[in-house]
Amino acid sequence: MAREGKNKTIIIHSKVSYGYVGLNTTSLVLQMGGQDVITVPTVLFSNHLGYPTVGGSAVEAPLFKDILDGLLKLDILDEVSSIITGYIGSADLVKLAADFIRKIKQQDPGISYLCDPVMGDTGSGLYVPEAVPGAIIEHLIPMADLLTPNQFEVQHILGRQFQSIDETVAAVNAHYALSGKNLVITGGHYSGTLAGILENCIIAGKQPVVLRARKIDVNPPGTGELFAAHLHLSMLHGKEMKEGVLRAGEILTAVLHKMYLENRTQFELKDISYSMDILKTAN
Repeated sequence: MAREGKNKTIIIHSKVSYGYVGLNTTSLVLQMGGQDVITVPTVLFSNHLGYPTVGGSAVEAPLFKDILDGLLKLDILDEVSSIITGYIGSADLVKLAADFIRKIKQQDPGISYLCDPVMGDTGSGLYVPEAVPGAIIEHLIPMADLLTPNQFEVQHILGRQFQSIDETVAAVNAHYALSGKNLVITGGHYSGTLAGILENCIIAGKQPVVLRARKIDVNPPGTGELFAAHLHLSMLHGKEMKEGVLRAGEILTAVLHKMYLENRTQFELKDISYSMDILKTAN
């Protein structure tokens, strides 16, 4: 995925004033890993939606479009190697983001696109407006080179729950939007999954690959961002997908274990720094 002379990633994601989710996590991991970023906020919130109150709103569509158009007018695609999208606060913004990515892909098909189809999670359900998942399926997924949905999100896309990885893989391969796509389904726990274990399933090629990780009893908002950012960084540095998924999973598990021991439930700067320390040790 790494391309000589191209050292910037465009990140289209949520922006919060307080805490580590969305852009705050994704951009920091990439920058600390040596990748420059171009950030586009989809929402401007005081904090993530897991708190009792939140201030702010989705970015208005005209402003969002103006930012994207402004980036295209800068003529900087020769510096860009990849794009990431995450939390998008309205269906209109999804469509505008898709138009932007389509124009970039037309100019340089070699720019890779990681779509983290942020919709919700097991237990909490959907935490985006109801029109957003359909817009993601229609407009973003077709252009994605890699998708990183969690178990809830892939089942929402497929329209039903599945009891096993085999059933999930079969449904993915038969789905009009997902068939033939490279996916990493994160944080899976199925009827046959051992207690205390989570499964990350890679669907890329004929045979799925399942990588298991220890389940830590803490689930801070932003785990998907931390995982996807480290996976993306590994692949930018030339790692194969399996190695990148394994490394991202190990890093996330270690960070969560440290948080569990310290009785914390929200990511802090020291957790992002710790994740980079683990990465440096692994390298």
